Amino acid sequence: MRVTIHILLVVLVLAGAGGGVYALISSKPEAERQAPQEKAWVVETVPARISDIQPDLKLFGEVVAGRKVELRPLVAGQIVEVGDNFRDGGIVHRNDLLVAIDPFEYRAAVAETRAQLNEAQARLREIRAEYEGVKAQLPHDRTQRDIRRRDVARREKLRGSGASSDKSLDDARLALSQAEQALADRERGVATWLAKVAQQEATIARMEVALDRAKRNLEETHLLAPFDGFVLDVEAEIGKRLGTGDRVATVIDAARLEVRFHIGNAQFAALNEGGGFRGRKAKIYWRGGDPDNPLDALLMRESSQIEAVSGGVGLYASLQGITLESSLRPGAFVRVEMPGPQYKDVMRLPESALHGDDTVYVVVEDRLVARRTELVTRLGSDVVLRGGLADGEAVLVTRFPEVGAGVLVSRR
Repeated sequence: MRVTIHILLVVLVLAGAGGGVYALISSKPEAERQAPQEKAWVVETVPARISDIQPDLKLFGEVVAGRKVELRPLVAGQIVEVGDNFRDGGIVHRNDLLVAIDPFEYRAAVAETRAQLNEAQARLREIRAEYEGVKAQLPHDRTQRDIRRRDVARREKLRGSGASSDKSLDDARLALSQAEQALADRERGVATWLAKVAQQEATIARMEVALDRAKRNLEETHLLAPFDGFVLDVEAEIGKRLGTGDRVATVIDAARLEVRFHIGNAQFAALNEGGGFRGRKAKIYWRGGDPDNPLDALLMRESSQIEAVSGGVGLYASLQGITLESSLRPGAFVRVEMPGPQYKDVMRLPESALHGDDTVYVVVEDRLVARRTELVTRLGSDVVLRGGLADGEAVLVTRFPEVGAGVLVSRR
């Protein structure tokens, strides 16, 4: 009985506490509800300026040799002399001596061939003299033949009248036959000696060619610089024996240095549409040169094939005013700047202004308004756009997560 009373007391206490709590909650004053305040994003804008622009293209390239030759001797022999500047990095002028090959055998060949030619010319004079002598006998032989013919005709008439014998007629006919045979032999002799003249003239012509060849071989014992340039890859020295076609060195034409650089397909197409790229001027900047005085260059040609990996086009620009005194050499890494294609009625804006591929936002009465535009090209960290904007409109260039049409903004 006592336990039951204790339990009832506990229940009564708990019920009283619960009621008190409920009374306190019920009597609590209700707070007045307020509408949430709209957030204004602090942003930066730039004015849209519509104009025609022709930005410079800034590219990178490499200096290459526009013309270089591998020097190889056309005659064999031992090197007996080399030029003062015949060494790697040497600077040579046109017709400077590079390598001299021992000329003894080639001088001997010239002298021997000239002697053979003189002998052949002397033999020709002898043959011509024989020809003229035989030819001079032809009129005499013809006269003898004509006399014998008249004698035969006279004896035939006398025989008809009985004043001449058969024997005398036969003797006359025999003499005519001998005269005709002698004339035929003489004419054959003239033709024979004339053929010998032609044959000897051909021999002389062949000897003259041989003499010219021997003289040229003698000249080829001196290997000369074909143009002003720089020497590299030297592989010859005094005492070395060279065979025909052995490589001696390479010479780069100092006045024909070029810059090879890469340009994208779209840029290449734009350059071609703007009057073609050939003859366009470019500025070449090299770290080893004067940054305030860049080198001038002219675009000359494109590469023979499209670069498969990048899909772009290789272009070549000819450097202007390069001489032997210039320190620029093939292999130098350079920066190329040249006028790019011209874009009409466009706007150049920071890349952050473009959302997606065709959307920008302008600020109108502190609200963002979406505008559709056309992306023309990208220039570094900028974009070139056309259409969708009026000149002078404030274009949003700040990025934030809630960007969208109708968002409240506050310009700095």
